[in-house]
Amino acid sequence: MARPQGRTIVAVLHDLNHVCRYAAVSEGRPQDIVSEDLVATVFGLSALVIDDPVSGTPLVVPGGRKMRPGP
Repeated sequence: MARPQGRTIVAVLHDLNHVCRYAAVSEGRPQDIVSEDLVATVFGLSALVIDDPVSGTPLVVPGGRKMRPGP
């Protein structure tokens, strides 16, 4: 009898909104874990995180020059 083999999936995503829809560094639903603090910690990027009106997932809006940096 053949043994089932495990699978590993690796994705490299540079679009933070794709990351919100498909992957994250924390475990949980994107709505529960993607935050401005997480984006600042992982990417060193100031951003505003709002609800995507189409998908309902977090939508990451990179901060402008006037937005204060994250932690």
